[in-house]
Amino acid sequence: MKLLDLYLPSSPKYLAVADAVERGIASGLLGPGEALPTQRELAEALDVTVGTITRAYAESARRGLTVGITGKGTFVAETRPDVDIPTGDPAPASPPARKNSTAGPAGDSAVLNLGFIAPFEWLNPSLSEALARLTKAEARDLRELQRYQRPGGLPRHRAAGARWARRYGVAVSPDDLIICAGSQHALLTILTSLCKPGDRIATEMLGYPLLRQLARRLRLHVTPIRADESGMLPDALDAACHSGGMAAVYLMPTCRNPTTGTVPAARRHELVDICRRHGVLIIEDDVFALSLLPQADDPEIPSFAALAPERTCLIAATSEILGGGLRVAYLCPPQHLLPDLEQTIAYTISMVPPLMAELAALWIDNGTADHVLAAKRAEAAARNSLARSTLDGFGLESRDTGFFCWLRLPRPWTGTDFADAARRLGVLVAEGEHFLMGHNTPEHGVRLALGGVEDRGQLGSALRALAALLHGTPQGR
Repeated sequence: MKLLDLYLPSSPKYLAVADAVERGIASGLLGPGEALPTQRELAEALDVTVGTITRAYAESARRGLTVGITGKGTFVAETRPDVDIPTGDPAPASPPARKNSTAGPAGDSAVLNLGFIAPFEWLNPSLSEALARLTKAEARDLRELQRYQRPGGLPRHRAAGARWARRYGVAVSPDDLIICAGSQHALLTILTSLCKPGDRIATEMLGYPLLRQLARRLRLHVTPIRADESGMLPDALDAACHSGGMAAVYLMPTCRNPTTGTVPAARRHELVDICRRHGVLIIEDDVFALSLLPQADDPEIPSFAALAPERTCLIAATSEILGGGLRVAYLCPPQHLLPDLEQTIAYTISMVPPLMAELAALWIDNGTADHVLAAKRAEAAARNSLARSTLDGFGLESRDTGFFCWLRLPRPWTGTDFADAARRLGVLVAEGEHFLMGHNTPEHGVRLALGGVEDRGQLGSALRALAALLHGTPQGR
């Protein structure tokens, strides 16, 4: 048993076991995909409790070292392409793709990327037109954009942010928000400012992978909470909070990534009550909310920031609408937390580049942002219709104007196996295991991003390749 040679007794014992796993992987003694001993076998060999090994394997999964598969065991995680990092040259799947497998279903030389959520970027507003308009501004206004500014942003930029935040369902004063370099930077600013090493962050069992990566670097602990079709289960969150150390709850409530679901109003009220009772911060990162058209037959669903303004940090993103290269997001926190958050920005990036904030404000104020949003919703609607017709009969979860779908996989497919098979056919998808916050997989599925392939015909070809895989006849597409 290899782990016996790697184990160095120390306290606490579960960390010693997790450290042994990490040393084994770093040295090459434990290879990708290799099965680890069962919890009972390892507990007996090391003369520790099974509970210690359970905790150790959970810690190794938190570090991204292992993955647990229900009914099969715990395995060394394989190095896989990170679908949330854009690249023109995706890494090969494991096992390695065949020599000619880089050709997409439509005969392209590149993989058709349905893994990374690129939000129809050919519909982004014209940067050249915006820059031409800016050059007509008074020289003093342009000089202002080259100078150091208050970390939270210029007054007119914060005013535009307040108008943008209203689209997320929260009324906020320009003085009560700060400008961040995109939603990811906003999340990092919150975690750095308001959490301390050892704190726990609650999130759904399938959730945003960046949270896991940031938590690891900041020495925070992500606590996966069981969920149903309505989102995080209140009883499960309450039980986790009772165990202590819970600093925040992270939520994508209107279009959950990767499963597309919405947390209904009643569930939001329940979760707010629990957070109030335990004194827990709410991080509302509703980055995909604006992609969805309001449903006339649904009751109004309030934002968490509207329900609990005293404890909610709302991140109002712009990149999905105005372009990924425009790194601007508006962070709307409780007023008493503003100084700490603004200080973190001052100590890290000084300020968001004023030119970026000026472009965002221009497009928000002159109606361009709303025009582009409408165009992207229309394109998303056509592509969701295409996905539903192509994958009819399978477990596809989609929203009428959503930017991605969630495909539940039939047995015996796992998300990893399906993603590897799709990659060999020239289609990149995001396996459900990529979004796993704990060491147990609640379900097998893949996320299909609809906006990364500009040609709708190529998207159709990619979807047909996936349908053929599900039918078990990949050669017959």
